[in-house]
Amino acid sequence: MDKPFEPTALISNMQHFSTGDGPGIRSTIFFQGCSLHCDWCHNPETIPQQPILLFYQQRCTSCGQCVKACPFGAHSLRDGKHVFLRDQCRSCGDCVQVCPADALNLSGIRKTAQDVLDFIFEDLVFYQASGGGVTLSGGEPLLQADFCAYIARRCQEKSVSVIIDTAGQVAYSAFTKVLPFTDHFYFDLKADNQAAYRDKTGGDLLLIAGNLARLIKDGARVTVRIPIIPGHNDNTASCRNFRPLLREAGVRSVHLLPFHRLGSSKYVATGSSYKYRDSVPPDREKMFELLQLFTPEFDAKIEW
Repeated sequence: MDKPFEPTALISNMQHFSTGDGPGIRSTIFFQGCSLHCDWCHNPETIPQQPILLFYQQRCTSCGQCVKACPFGAHSLRDGKHVFLRDQCRSCGDCVQVCPADALNLSGIRKTAQDVLDFIFEDLVFYQASGGGVTLSGGEPLLQADFCAYIARRCQEKSVSVIIDTAGQVAYSAFTKVLPFTDHFYFDLKADNQAAYRDKTGGDLLLIAGNLARLIKDGARVTVRIPIIPGHNDNTASCRNFRPLLREAGVRSVHLLPFHRLGSSKYVATGSSYKYRDSVPPDREKMFELLQLFTPEFDAKIEW
């Protein structure tokens, strides 16, 4: 007898007791793969649409276990020190299983829906007590929209609130799949004009703004989140330019997210460069100055 079909997805990470991904105590599911490549991304390991190995060299004890485990010769010891040859890595994860120092981590593990649901439902009592739930994040979760819809529907059956955190760079058909089972969309806007979107993120503002407007028209509860990035949109001109776009889409709720460098070590671990490594986060005075540009028209706040 054939087994019933069970959807799977590439998952970067699953996190209990999140407090920054929506109200209450939440579990956050980080999906692997993104349709944008923002220069300031604080989860760069989730950008590739395939698994990627992170190597935290400062944790490595050069024990040699990964050298023995790797079938592709991506790890070696030279003069007693571990050398990682990323070009030879196939992200199979065998080395992760044997590393005693947690110096190796695989982002992008294929999990079944039941794997994810079991993780989410462990904390039902905390969601109920705190008004929390689950947040589907990434990467871009809607690149795996069928899986998101399955998870969200099962959560709805258990009265678990679902937030989807999206950048909107997908076909609108992805939204139609999840809309009936999603309580709230966090919709990130990265730039106020098409040229900046293309240059800094690889995105298409026309597609994204169209999806935002249509999502609100279809009755979704939406909060727009705008990351405030040094040298990009941390100025009054850019923030003013956001307002007509938000107004035309019917947005009511806006959150400003101050830039931070908490993902710096991940760039090193993925072997990529970080263009904002030396950028200074905006101070409180600057953030409140920009907030005032939104408060007359929108329910706006800063997410510290």
